[in-house]
Amino acid sequence: MIREYFYFPSENFIKFCEGLSDSSFGKKIHINNIDVSDLEEISSYDLAIFYLGNLKEVENLRKKIFSLEYGNWNLKLIDLGAFNQGHSESDSLFGIQEVIRKLTNLGVYTLMIGGSQSDIDIYCKSFKSNDYLDVVSIDKFLGIGESVDKNESSNYLSRIIFDENIKLSTFSNVGYLKHLNNIKKTSLVDKFNFETLSLGQLKYDINEIEPITRNSEIINFSIEALKSNVINYKLTSPNGIDSYEACVISKFIGQSIDCKIATINNIVHSIECYSIVSEMIWYIIDGFDSRYDDNFENHDEFNIYHIEIDGHNLKFLKSHISKRWWVEYVDDRIISIKNQLIPCSENDFKLSQMGIISDRILKRMKNKFV
Repeated sequence: MIREYFYFPSENFIKFCEGLSDSSFGKKIHINNIDVSDLEEISSYDLAIFYLGNLKEVENLRKKIFSLEYGNWNLKLIDLGAFNQGHSESDSLFGIQEVIRKLTNLGVYTLMIGGSQSDIDIYCKSFKSNDYLDVVSIDKFLGIGESVDKNESSNYLSRIIFDENIKLSTFSNVGYLKHLNNIKKTSLVDKFNFETLSLGQLKYDINEIEPITRNSEIINFSIEALKSNVINYKLTSPNGIDSYEACVISKFIGQSIDCKIATINNIVHSIECYSIVSEMIWYIIDGFDSRYDDNFENHDEFNIYHIEIDGHNLKFLKSHISKRWWVEYVDDRIISIKNQLIPCSENDFKLSQMGIISDRILKRMKNKFV
């Protein structure tokens, strides 16, 4: 049973929950081992949250989240609580994988708080072995390392690439810092046709993140990508994503059409960090509640534009409802493109009007040719 993987809450935390206002987040959601004792019907929930880490620290974070006001959401949510660590690291990773697999197989969106980006390959293995995955990581590091022998945050992307049990459709990094990633690493990521959006590009137009996250199954957000003063932690960079941007990105994560697992990790044990993480969780849920899956069968929902660039025919679509942009490479001679519609932005469309195919479209097209 999935319930066996989680700690029973402390008496202090139970009393805290009892004292919450009726309009608070903690009063509106279902809480494992407090007002829910049977998880057999977990498939009835839209979204489940659980946490990795020390029970006391996890409960301090949950208190911040539970104290927020509940949104105007039409969702059924459950907080599963703190994951009960196994006797060894391998036991814990196996248990995490089992929980994720159970939830995703039941169609429950999984929001996991805690841990490290070094375990992204474990999350990937929670999917079926024949599933091609689109993975996004908001991280100041690219995750490319020379060695894949050790499970480290500096080489998680390398382990994903070389793991025969993981089929990676594409990978994208958002918010990397150029001065922390050498040219060899950035060139290698580019060689794989993976999309990257540096911190400077993010600051210039944060809306460019939305097409990156739109069709991703796994989205990871490392708190180390935030500015050090946001989380009151001097050991990370003074440059990074600010608190407002973190919440905007979190809403994009929640709105992602295909996302099954979202993680926020590298949590720092400070009041400031707990505060921003609780708000990020709130906005992920807010985005999830406003998800909209465009209906491509109904052409009346779209404006359609045909543009030819150097003999390449591109078909752009803009949804009247979601305001999102898509592009399709049109060539009757080619039948080996999977998932032909590529998420893009209005900026990609404007570049095409000037006779330029954007890097995003070029990389995505290359990854779609089988």
